Amino acid sequence: MKKILFLLILFSLSIFPQNINGVVFDKNNLQAISNANVYYENKNEGTQSDKNGHFQLSYKKDLGNIYVSFVGYKTFFFNPSQYLDSLITIYLEPEIIPSQTILVEGSIGKEGITPITFSKINKEDIEKDYSVQDFPQLLGSLPSTVFYSENGNGLGYNYLSIRGFDQRRISVSINGIPQNDPEDHNVYWLDFPDLIASTDFIQVQRGAGSGLFGYPAIGGSINIITSSNSNQKKFDLSAYYGSYNTQKYSASFSSGLIADKYSINVNLSRTTSDGYRDNSWTKFNSYFITATRYDEKLTTQVNFYGGPIEDGLAYTGLPKFAVKDKNLRKSNYSYWEADNSGYTYTLQRKNTEIENFSQPHFELLNEYKINDNFILNNGIFLVLGSGFFDYDGSWADTSYFRLTQANGFTNGGNLVDALIRAQVENKQFGIVSRLNYKYENGSFIVGGEFRKHSSQHWGNINYAANLPVEVTKDYQYYYYEGRKYIASAFINNTYFITKNLNLLTELQLAYHRYAIENEKYLNNEFSIDNLFLNPRIGINYAINNNSNVYLSLSRITKEPRLKNYYDAAESSGGEVPQFESTNGVYNFSNPLVKPETMNDAELGSTFKFLSTELSLNLFYMFFDHEIIKNGKLDRFGQPITGNVDNTIHQGVELSLLSKLPYNVSLFANLTYSRNFINQGRFYLDADNYIDLSKNRISGFPDLIFNFGVAYSANNLYASVKGKYTGAFYSDNYDAKLSEYLTRFPGFVGYSDNKNDAYVNVDFYISYQINILNALSASKVFLQVNNVFDNLYSAYAIGTEFFPAAERNFLFGIQLGL
Repeated sequence: MKKILFLLILFSLSIFPQNINGVVFDKNNLQAISNANVYYENKNEGTQSDKNGHFQLSYKKDLGNIYVSFVGYKTFFFNPSQYLDSLITIYLEPEIIPSQTILVEGSIGKEGITPITFSKINKEDIEKDYSVQDFPQLLGSLPSTVFYSENGNGLGYNYLSIRGFDQRRISVSINGIPQNDPEDHNVYWLDFPDLIASTDFIQVQRGAGSGLFGYPAIGGSINIITSSNSNQKKFDLSAYYGSYNTQKYSASFSSGLIADKYSINVNLSRTTSDGYRDNSWTKFNSYFITATRYDEKLTTQVNFYGGPIEDGLAYTGLPKFAVKDKNLRKSNYSYWEADNSGYTYTLQRKNTEIENFSQPHFELLNEYKINDNFILNNGIFLVLGSGFFDYDGSWADTSYFRLTQANGFTNGGNLVDALIRAQVENKQFGIVSRLNYKYENGSFIVGGEFRKHSSQHWGNINYAANLPVEVTKDYQYYYYEGRKYIASAFINNTYFITKNLNLLTELQLAYHRYAIENEKYLNNEFSIDNLFLNPRIGINYAINNNSNVYLSLSRITKEPRLKNYYDAAESSGGEVPQFESTNGVYNFSNPLVKPETMNDAELGSTFKFLSTELSLNLFYMFFDHEIIKNGKLDRFGQPITGNVDNTIHQGVELSLLSKLPYNVSLFANLTYSRNFINQGRFYLDADNYIDLSKNRISGFPDLIFNFGVAYSANNLYASVKGKYTGAFYSDNYDAKLSEYLTRFPGFVGYSDNKNDAYVNVDFYISYQINILNALSASKVFLQVNNVFDNLYSAYAIGTEFFPAAERNFLFGIQLGL
């Protein structure tokens, strides 16, 4: 039908050469927009688009530009004289209302203008098939992304990588406020459970992160924008149930606009699951409360979100042979030994190995429109974290716990069934400000941030048999305080050299200061200052309204995490500060681990034709001193990392999005990359090393392919999404592991370091029901994950492989009242 319509339009162009013909689409979902207003500048003459988005308007030479507008979209205008003999395709961009633009407008890449590589997900996309997924799973269909969960079914600890870079090197912000842990750099998604339900927009940028996001990013950046405080009233209740006793109950309320000035939005939920792996249960309570006041020039928003969480620990992977065994793959051991034929020793994880944590976020955001050219954004925030995790310590002896005579303890017997409690208390507050100036040929943004983070870490013996009589639960066998000060400033300028050619220049100056203070027992106290200058330049050429090509060059430097300098929590086990030392005296001004520096070049192009969009991007990333995983884990399942001399990451990304006849849409994206150590060594001891040069880097698949097809019509929505992830290595020994085993016998205890390629397919179907006089629509849905019941490992490091859940389902109902 659309092909016939297109031929008719072309035929009409030849008959009526003095008419302006066009088609109007939504820029995000490529759906045709009917009843869009099309009019000349003086508004004396105009028309509207039909149900297929097509319009025709007589050409009047002296009436100026033609404007295209629709409620909820930014107005588009063009010079009609350039389109007398051709069809113009117009993509209207959804309008961001003031409460959403706070701290965000300048940092969102604009299609066809900003020379960066990015993808986005809007509210409509989220509402189509969101149920209980976490952010890594939701984003897992975007180009170059891979995710896995420790417990297998996507609830609990989930991890995302972009182009193979883990989330410690991805900058995550919510409403423009950085979310990466200042000490560890990680993002703990479970600390803001069900936030997706209160999210309106997500943009994922690949490659060097923009300075506008605050924290330097190596692999990419994720900008999450929460609820827009809809002008429409809403009250929803929902209930879900699925495999592994997964349950979710939620309530959502929106006041609409009160007295043309106020808006309130509240989301509350509780999600529980037994987990796929043994004792990997989760209990999440979520709250998101936001209130907005709209004045003529000032918009003020207050956000309060977070949720106390509880879960059973499952951070240890399994040997590779367990991945294909339907019984063994559900195991959850705190320790195991195995060879290729099976287990030789296992230690079942205890029911008492749990975590409790709560991290409420407080945000005060405002946007002040000084005049038509100047907008000032400010954000003040406070994050308070408190909690613990209890883990098995039966391997530890009295010396590890410092229960020695030197510390005032009598000798006890060997400890039995020890359970360690690791406690953390942290506080972070700061301010982020940006001033946006729009001038005739572009826009200029200047801004900065200041953050202070403080933490207290200590370890207790929560339980153990045969403890010395003097030991109580208040006894701390390690204690230290962490500090992090962050201050940065940036400038960002977009200048239109010509109507179709624009230049982006950006410079970020970032100061980061680490400190460890009040360390008990060893007094290893120090501070480290880093000052980074991160430049970016990009150029974009708009070939026409529907296609563009861009080139971006950037350089990013990022410091190691605090544990790379000193793992104070493991000082009793022999960990020492990683600084130059002479006769046991450390020079804290000369750390052994270096910041990593990346030079990133991106060349890309996007082409749109009617309801189809095609994007191509090439990237080349060259690192000095990249901090990579060495194939080993610490006690808490976190990768042990270190510098290598230089590395190279290069690849191509191809994306397709198309709306087909009969209400069918499809997407596909493919990434092929090569990620290898250009020059680097792994030292076995002071005199012996393994040359890793030209080896592939662990955790980076060469090939990633995502695809999906969806049908939406008459209140019915159905989709099938699939993902192919190519094989990758669990360490940096590449295919040479057997060679290294022969040359250096005994240095590693396994002979298979490849995570095999896998395919996963998910299915979702929903039906919308419109209840009379309800504020919003209701729906029922069924979700089936891993439709073909593939037994695969989604991630591996060293000897440990993390199996994904077998075929599982979730169904539910959402009532709009």
